[in-house]
Amino acid sequence: MTKGQKAAETRRKKQEAAMEQLGFKRKKIKRKRKPMTEEQRKAAAERLAKAREARGHTGLKTVHHSIRDLEDDHFLHPLKVKEWIKSNELKLKGMSTMKNSSKWQERSEYLDLQTYIRNMKSYLTTGHWGDFRYGENMENRVKKVCIAMSYYPDGTPKRSHGVWYPDIGQTWTKELEESWYGDEDPRRVHATPTKRELSDEEEVLNDGGDSGTD
Repeated sequence: MTKGQKAAETRRKKQEAAMEQLGFKRKKIKRKRKPMTEEQRKAAAERLAKAREARGHTGLKTVHHSIRDLEDDHFLHPLKVKEWIKSNELKLKGMSTMKNSSKWQERSEYLDLQTYIRNMKSYLTTGHWGDFRYGENMENRVKKVCIAMSYYPDGTPKRSHGVWYPDIGQTWTKELEESWYGDEDPRRVHATPTKRELSDEEEVLNDGGDSGTD
């Protein structure tokens, strides 16, 4: 501070002390900021993003290194996820009364959204998306992809429902399984017989079952 500024500050403090001695005390008035509309909030966020970009801040410095270089149109780009987090945190704040609601459906809805936000934040720090949903409103579902095939001893591929397989170029479903194998479950057909099953078979043969020989 300059000498003039110091002198002005000293005079101000003396004036305030004198007013307090006379019984007058200046009240600090807090002006409430007018709440922004959704359009104004988005416009302000865009202006802030442009200003940060102009200063060389992309908003990706704090995210996991494995997701920093994703394409701009990637469905899980970290900047998109950050916007989803902000949007859902506002939504969660508006649902605060549901946290301790007497209705389990409302409590469940609150906890579900809270978990989704936690999973998105974890993604930004670890690079691993741990939720089966994605999108601002959880409107999309994550597709599981097989990256290493597994086979039964006779060479039949092992498959799970809801997983996309590269050898058939589509997601394995119950309907697809029935069209390939009919009513037989491939997991049962290719399973190794248990000791109990082998024992039952021996008992049948010992009781006079046909062993297939004369």
